[in-house]
Amino acid sequence: MKELELTQPISWLDGVDPRTGRIIQEGHPQRGQSIAGKVLRIPHSSGSTVGAYIFFALKEYGTAPAKIILKKADSVTISAELAGIPVEIEGGKEVRLDAEVPEEFKRFLEREASIVGAEEFVRVRSVHVSGVSYATIGDWGRKWLSRISERAKAKVIATSNPAGMDILNWREMGVPEDFSRGQLEIVEYLTRMGVMPSLTCTPYLAGNLPRRGDHISWGESSAVAFANSVIGARTNREGGVKTIVAAVTGLTPKYGMHLDENRLPNLRVEVSSEGWSYLDYTLLGYLTGEESPSSVPCYTITGELDDIKGLGAGGAASGSIEMFHLGSCPVGRTLRFSQKDLEELRERMSSFDGGTDLVVIGCPHLSLNQLREISLNLLGRKAKVPFWLYTSRAALAQLPRSTLASLERAGVKVWADTCMVVSPLERMGIRKVTTNSAKAAKYLRSLRGLDVELLRIKEIVERYTSPA
Repeated sequence: MKELELTQPISWLDGVDPRTGRIIQEGHPQRGQSIAGKVLRIPHSSGSTVGAYIFFALKEYGTAPAKIILKKADSVTISAELAGIPVEIEGGKEVRLDAEVPEEFKRFLEREASIVGAEEFVRVRSVHVSGVSYATIGDWGRKWLSRISERAKAKVIATSNPAGMDILNWREMGVPEDFSRGQLEIVEYLTRMGVMPSLTCTPYLAGNLPRRGDHISWGESSAVAFANSVIGARTNREGGVKTIVAAVTGLTPKYGMHLDENRLPNLRVEVSSEGWSYLDYTLLGYLTGEESPSSVPCYTITGELDDIKGLGAGGAASGSIEMFHLGSCPVGRTLRFSQKDLEELRERMSSFDGGTDLVVIGCPHLSLNQLREISLNLLGRKAKVPFWLYTSRAALAQLPRSTLASLERAGVKVWADTCMVVSPLERMGIRKVTTNSAKAAKYLRSLRGLDVELLRIKEIVERYTSPA
């Protein structure tokens, strides 16, 4: 049987075309080669946890690898086992689970523990489910959720990631009706299983706030980084389908970020953050993920919580960074970045300069503070192009009416439940988008096929609004 060894991590969500099995990840050394029917050796995966659903598509199209061999434990890739694709890692040993849980999920947890060398399981206090948008999990994911929703019920608090549309206002957004039908089915299946339709990538701002030291099982790579780094909870970067398993069983193997020794910093990142905006933090995270995708970096900076949220999102999008530290960093392996490095990345990720179809802000979802700040930036101004903000339904419910009215006077739409990355913008006539998030820029290009312009909020206001 033919083998293919990948010399860099692969982003399953946007790095492989499931219809052909060919690697399409931009800049990947093995780009253009096929994984179909081969023994695939990989370091680990990078990017979105929703990539776990791609394995169902690969099986459906007949383009799946015969086997995947991992060099490093990786929950997203191990999820291929649920699609019938064998996964191995050197040094694994058989582990048994003594628990009353659905047999299919019990076998998977035992297999995961065996692959990663975990000797025991831990009970999780909460779960956050990724892989909710019809745009990313498709019919193959919808069918799997339909099948298991008949018999699987969540045992612990479980929240859900953004859908592909505002559930209440999708018609106003311009979402195609056929897409809405598939999306509503997916939300219904998850709700039937007891997963709360929080529909946000910031569950810690929408009722799912673990305590320091809690073992949890979260998908959504930006939320994983925030939970480990800021909250002090313990979770691996879980594949979307694995989060369903954890919600139903209340269990996960004890490895990776659940262990003290794996949470220690192993990379010092030096940079000056003077005068920075949110975009700069997302670019720094993204650069770190590119340079050292599986590290636990320690940054010689601090910042507001919303900025730190963006920092984690950037590193999780370009790499697989699950945790980082801030402030006083030990001396060791060091990366140094300058403002010039950030600007060069911004230019590299931007494919046009002016003349956008749509401004999209809120990746990860905007907090109340961010919504207020944007409304202040827009006082006395009017958007010259469609201007959309994304937040959680929980945050929107708390937003003062005066703030919402101020945004509406500026010609701004505020959407809940969804995100620009996982909505079908390309089917809604959008070709060029402007954002302030490196994570959004990556996936708007690779998943939605759009041209992207990366700007800071003040630059967006200056370019795409005018005095009212």
